[in-house]
Amino acid sequence: MNHHKNRHILVLFLIIMLSLILAACGSSASGANGEINIGYQKGGPTLTLKNSGEFQEELEELGYTVTWSEFNTGSSILEALNAGSIDLANAGDIPSIFALDKGSDFQYIASEPSAPETEGILVSEDSSIQSLEDLKGKRVAYNNASIAQYLLIKLLDSANLSIDDIETVNLNPPDASLAFEKGEVDAWVVWDPYFADAEARGNKILHTAEDVVPYRSFYFATSELIDKDPEVVELYVKHLAKVGKEINEDPSEASELLEGETQIPAATWETVLNKKESDAQFMDDQAIVDLEIEAADLLDIGLIENEIDFSDYIWNPDSE
Repeated sequence: MNHHKNRHILVLFLIIMLSLILAACGSSASGANGEINIGYQKGGPTLTLKNSGEFQEELEELGYTVTWSEFNTGSSILEALNAGSIDLANAGDIPSIFALDKGSDFQYIASEPSAPETEGILVSEDSSIQSLEDLKGKRVAYNNASIAQYLLIKLLDSANLSIDDIETVNLNPPDASLAFEKGEVDAWVVWDPYFADAEARGNKILHTAEDVVPYRSFYFATSELIDKDPEVVELYVKHLAKVGKEINEDPSEASELLEGETQIPAATWETVLNKKESDAQFMDDQAIVDLEIEAADLLDIGLIENEIDFSDYIWNPDSE
């Protein structure tokens, strides 16, 4: 009887041990290297990257668990990156400079080519405003602490005007779009896809950012991720470059995907994507120079308070 009882206990012990071993194996197969949280805004490369699943599958094969977190603005995604609640992110140039000025810490890891023709000032089709000089005394909508504010100040300066010569209306793009269509503002400074969408509805472009300011999308990582898992950062940029090249060759699939996510017509998105190169590349000298020019301008204008040494915030594989 005792022999039978001991055997039963031994079998039970072996079953428990086997269960523990299998559980351990399962956890190591799913996330042994930790979790990667990717922050993203709805754009061609990031949404295509998420939708294709290739990058996520490759990370999971390497033993990472992957989560995706959507953000609506550059400032909010960079706040999350600085806080460490996400590991990777994408945002525009000006929000990133504002974030660094406020003491944020992150690394620029890649940039898309500058596309200044994808932002500018719009007026209605029947507007009396024919030139930048005509903006004097007019109601101009833009989003504060954004590329639009920076562009507006530079354009006004080129016409010997200042921000004090116009009536400023600080609105985010969706609210500004409504105000613009209702005629509550006389002009609107904004970027794609809102820029292209408003033009497609018959509004006129008064001026783009071309030959005025650079305009780039950047990709970022936390310093912690770069120190711990630089291979993840390198893979991220390589996958972004791959999907970006595919979009450059044929933007139709990305446009359909973006229409489903944003309710902006695919035809408008195709116009947006055809105006720019979508393939991200590791940080190069020109991307850094563009950031330095913008930061110097923002400091001179008084929109930021500190000089920024970008060498403290730039990463590429060659620096490893």
